[in-house]
Amino acid sequence: MGHGISTLQNINMKVIHPLPNNQDLACYYVTKHSWKGKYKRIFSIGTQGITTYNPNNLEVTNRWSYADILEIKYLPNQPDFFTLFFVKENSRKDGMKFSSEHRSRIIIDLLKQKYNNALGSSAEYLVKVDAFKHSWSECRLPVTLVVTNHSLDQMSPVGGGDGIAVASQSRVLSSYPFNTIETIQTVTDVQNGFVVVSKPFGRMHLFTSQRRDVLVQKIVENSSKYCGIPLELSTQPLSFSDYQENKFGAYGEDRHITSLSEFSVLKFSTRATAYATTPGTPTDLSPHATVRRLLCLTESCLVERDPATYNIVTVKPLQDIFAVIRDVNDSQAFSLEFTNMKVYKYSVPQRDALLATLLDGVRSSGNRDVHVKMKHSDFGKRWAPPCEPVEEEVESFHLKFLYQAPKDRKYEEVIDRFNVNIPYSGLNHSVTADGIFAENKEKLILSALQSLLAREGDQSELSVSAPDLEAQFHTMRRLVASRVGFAALTAMPSFRDTVGLKVVKALNRENEAISHASVDMLCGLMHPMHAHDDPSDLRQEQLNKSCLLSNHKFLDALLDMWIRHVTLGTGALVVSAMLDFLTFALCVPYSETTESKHFDALLTLVAQRGRPLFQHFQHPSLSIIKGAGLIMRALIEEGEADVSGRLQHLALCEAALPRHLLSALYSGGDRTDTMHRQLSRHLIGLWVTDNEAAHSLLSRMLPLGLLQFLESEEEVPPDAVEEDVQLRDNLKLAQDHASRNQRNPHLVKIERHMKTLEKNIEHALQHWSTSLGLDQRPPGYKTSTGTAPPAGGTQPINHKERPIVLRKRRERVKSSANWKLFYYKFSQNHSLPRSLTYFLRESLGIHFGGPRILQ
Repeated sequence: MGHGISTLQNINMKVIHPLPNNQDLACYYVTKHSWKGKYKRIFSIGTQGITTYNPNNLEVTNRWSYADILEIKYLPNQPDFFTLFFVKENSRKDGMKFSSEHRSRIIIDLLKQKYNNALGSSAEYLVKVDAFKHSWSECRLPVTLVVTNHSLDQMSPVGGGDGIAVASQSRVLSSYPFNTIETIQTVTDVQNGFVVVSKPFGRMHLFTSQRRDVLVQKIVENSSKYCGIPLELSTQPLSFSDYQENKFGAYGEDRHITSLSEFSVLKFSTRATAYATTPGTPTDLSPHATVRRLLCLTESCLVERDPATYNIVTVKPLQDIFAVIRDVNDSQAFSLEFTNMKVYKYSVPQRDALLATLLDGVRSSGNRDVHVKMKHSDFGKRWAPPCEPVEEEVESFHLKFLYQAPKDRKYEEVIDRFNVNIPYSGLNHSVTADGIFAENKEKLILSALQSLLAREGDQSELSVSAPDLEAQFHTMRRLVASRVGFAALTAMPSFRDTVGLKVVKALNRENEAISHASVDMLCGLMHPMHAHDDPSDLRQEQLNKSCLLSNHKFLDALLDMWIRHVTLGTGALVVSAMLDFLTFALCVPYSETTESKHFDALLTLVAQRGRPLFQHFQHPSLSIIKGAGLIMRALIEEGEADVSGRLQHLALCEAALPRHLLSALYSGGDRTDTMHRQLSRHLIGLWVTDNEAAHSLLSRMLPLGLLQFLESEEEVPPDAVEEDVQLRDNLKLAQDHASRNQRNPHLVKIERHMKTLEKNIEHALQHWSTSLGLDQRPPGYKTSTGTAPPAGGTQPINHKERPIVLRKRRERVKSSANWKLFYYKFSQNHSLPRSLTYFLRESLGIHFGGPRILQ
């Protein structure tokens, strides 16, 4: 009988054949519909076929090679539904029904891989035409346009006439999937011209082809027939001048393409030599070909320009940057990953300085998810497109995987899966929803943190590689970005000691990438990343800072590492992260939540290392200059008299005063320059106050008539006053917290009388030893309620009800000169270069890059 049951089980068991060398490229969280019911599945599109996984344990439930897949069809009357048809082992046709809000993406990704696996074969849906592309250099470049069942592909030309089959030597230079095409417009004053307008911001691409109508008709037909995407042609007339004016779509305005910082880089591109050879000769499309570009950082975009003509080559929104990859094998190479899963590789001598500036610029634009790492992202492990957040269930699954890994899955893979699915700014669903059966998110997050910290001791270079250790810190950064993770530093036993030990061991490796990841994680514990206007976060911020800043030995190790990198001119990313850490502790408005004794102790430690601080002002990264200026301001304003005097003297010795004077007088008008200008003007006021040597220097640099405005009592016109950059108002948050927790005055009065009565009774009944402090309980003593009362019988302090007390800012050095009038009069009457002496202009030009600003 036992053999019969075993035979029956073997008959019912489904055999899933492996797919050799298959690698998941894109995964989607879908619903499978069958006669048995609905099941959640991970629908994976791989290099060799399709795989479905059980999301609970990542076990394979089905698998088909592309040779066995017949077709994929969308259901017109059922949005989000599609059917996958395939051949079973008995050569019978079968199908499975799925649903997903990403239906069009799934269909396009599957058709793309199936098409790539059968490239070169003729098909009824293929149309190939010869065309010309209007390039960024204002030239008409020959291309081959191919309409497939999922996209319009721009191919490198290989000669020959129109046909159906694509030559095997040709290579895809650019692809426009149907779901990324917004519309197609004809150009009225360009013969056979048409524009492909692509999503998401309306970028225009101009082509000309004698078979334009056939091509456009086939695009519309295939988009609807195979992908279920109704592509409507625009009827609005478009001229060539309209194209020139609007070719960059929503980012064509000057504010989006005006550079804040520029870097000369080499870009790795397959197009670099695509048109370098004469017609009829083989085209070199080496993936290692490079072309020189100017990489320009603007307020909202990353703009590539041609250094010879300064023409714009590409415009990419900063919001679309997914991650920055810092190459571990090449000290000059880095890559940028975007949410459309495209990767662009560059090379530059001062790589880390560029990355520090780029990281600051991207985060300033509102992209809080960008981060730097060593390994490329494996988008095949993500259960949604990178441009869209994953579902709440997906976040819960990956939290569970951290403390209960799926069978036969390594912990390193679990970490990678978590990092690629959860944004760097933290979980989108970190608060338990209302309802009896709602999942306890707080418990999941704490369990994940405990599991991660339990591996703290296993951190040697032999057991954990550098990329894997960096990934662990990135996971912790994502967890502490949630409200419960942020509070875990003081709520979880031994959390502080374990994290501190983990960071110290990481710093001992002397690996810049690991050091940057660990310090960036500490910054996530110093300042809440999940919200900036909740009073409870303000209190928790106070507690976290007291916890982290109480260990002077730990702070010394951090500061020594920081100064070592500054002195050697290395580790720009580490220096930038350390400046963020110090900013959250010492600089307004964050310093208001730093306890006074910890503030003074850290300020003293930093002041002891004051001279290397001036080396930041010579750094090529603007973000590092800005961060150092904020620290300098805190040291002079709130430090002791000898500290401020020494720093004022060093400002002259290290030429910081003329450098910041140049920024204060001639900075631009955008937000980033405004912050830098305001900081420079404030530092100049601090350095010059009660400093005779600085006054003497200014008198030799600037006209006497301009300097006299410093002593004037005249006020600046109200409409000319520059508004300060808005910062967090901690006082308002504390007042809101107090008013929110205000209790009924009558109840408070009754409670106060009751406490007075209890105190008198306790005093009458207490033993004499209590007055001598001899009633200390041994460790572990608990009352009947399970809590250990403090000595004296008073109730333990409730941190949630106690009013938030902010540290009062000190301004020991405060300028009394009329600097506002000075700068106003300078901009009105003295801003021309001839206001400065010839010798001074030459000095500024040689040492500080003045001519470009003074032109």
